Amino acid sequence: MKPTTLSVVVLMLVSWSVMPVGVRAEDQSSYVPAGSTYVPVAPSQAQPAYPAAYPAYQPPPNPVPSGNIIGYKPITNSALEAAMSGATRAPSAATPAYQSAGTYGAGGSGAIQVSVAPGQPQPAAAPGALPAGYLTGVVGEGFYTLGRDDVIQVDVRNQPEFSGAFVIGFDGKIQYNYLGDIPVAGLTKYEVQQVMEKLLERFVRVPMVNVTILAYNSKVVYVIGEVNAPGKFIMRGDAIKLREAILAAGLPTKTAALSRVHVIKPDLNDPDIRVINVKRILYKGALKDDIDLTTGVIVVVPSTVWSTVNNFVGGLFSPVTRAARMAALAAL
Repeated sequence: MKPTTLSVVVLMLVSWSVMPVGVRAEDQSSYVPAGSTYVPVAPSQAQPAYPAAYPAYQPPPNPVPSGNIIGYKPITNSALEAAMSGATRAPSAATPAYQSAGTYGAGGSGAIQVSVAPGQPQPAAAPGALPAGYLTGVVGEGFYTLGRDDVIQVDVRNQPEFSGAFVIGFDGKIQYNYLGDIPVAGLTKYEVQQVMEKLLERFVRVPMVNVTILAYNSKVVYVIGEVNAPGKFIMRGDAIKLREAILAAGLPTKTAALSRVHVIKPDLNDPDIRVINVKRILYKGALKDDIDLTTGVIVVVPSTVWSTVNNFVGGLFSPVTRAARMAALAAL
């Protein structure tokens, strides 16, 4: 071997022995430079293959109501079809203003005219204000179905011409622009919302409707007798408790016979009369006697026997005492 060839071989051996680990040519794909934190990958281990095309995007299904909203219950298909079929289709042109109409909503061109028939209470001038028919106040809270003389506010998002306040007429319908008369009596505000969204699909691409109750007028109870504030009370629920009605009437007087309060459900032929011991409810907490009161029920709080006797005797002696007073005044 020539000296030149020998020297080349020696240099190659020396360079091979001092080469840093991780830069050998034949294993460059299996190692990384020395001091690196990456984990080496074996040559035999195959790299993960990515799919050539991803599946098409599938939109999530419509969310199911959670039921957390008090009173919310999706309206059935049959009820929705019945409500929609009962709506009188009006021409596409705007419905003219009705007689004795009251203006609600934001005002201007977006305000809706609502019919107020003779004999009906005038609606509130502003949302949340009590109408003139409220003489005693509002009692109760809970599940409420709409009825005659109630006032509702219908708000369609970004559509002021479809928004406004409406009085439910004697026939249980509201007079709605572009759609005509829509029956809403017997429905909750959530069910009315679903009906309106379905009906407005012919005018609005994606209608978003919100319904609120401005005035409760369709359901009342009457409390009379030995209470501090007898009268008619508006109900904000389909049923209220007897205890709520008694307390709303200003509490019983000192001469009230709480052990025999009469709860009367009127009827043309056979009214239903129940005698309830309200004293056990108010002072002993016997809630099993705290019955539900529906619209039209009359609660009579009678006076005690001694109070009745005292009033009778006082009436008998009233002329004598009056004559004695007159004689005393004449003697002065």
